[in-house]
Amino acid sequence: MNTNQRRTVLGVALLAAGALAAYAYYLSLVPASHPDHDHGILNLDAGGRLMVETRSGKPRNLVGRPGHVLVVHYFSTPVPEAADELRGLFRFQQSIGADSRVEFVLIAENRDFPTVDTWLAKNDLQPPTPGEIVLDADGDTTRKLNSKRPIETMFFNADGKLSSQARGRLDWLAAAPGHLSQALGGATIE
Repeated sequence: MNTNQRRTVLGVALLAAGALAAYAYYLSLVPASHPDHDHGILNLDAGGRLMVETRSGKPRNLVGRPGHVLVVHYFSTPVPEAADELRGLFRFQQSIGADSRVEFVLIAENRDFPTVDTWLAKNDLQPPTPGEIVLDADGDTTRKLNSKRPIETMFFNADGKLSSQARGRLDWLAAAPGHLSQALGGATIE
């Protein structure tokens, strides 16, 4: 191997090492949660990766400024209360109708959509918008969002800042309008 070949090999090795280090850093980024409270992530616009799998099989990163209210709801199909919770949520969505100022993302901590769809059918649940259900198969995003309960809802305002949070079950028809109103008004937890 001559000198130019050695330099080329060394240059390629250094570039590869740099690319791997940058990718490892990118994977490690997570928006900050408040360490002293039981809050979810306070700001989705802080960078990082909060990946979920959409029904089309494409990944979606929840990080960023959504430009509209983002309601993030977590559920796990083995949890007995999850079906009643989703039933209430779906009724609430139907009562408010389509609103371009609000997006619902329902995160199922399940491995695949056939499992979720079977569970939905078994519980006679029909989401108004099936595409709003996404998967967090390994629970990584749920942990990064600091969701500590099998049923939990976070309301983010248009800037991606946490407006309010319902820990555990939520009476959707009675309490959700207040949460939604706060988020639409731009309120934040801190």
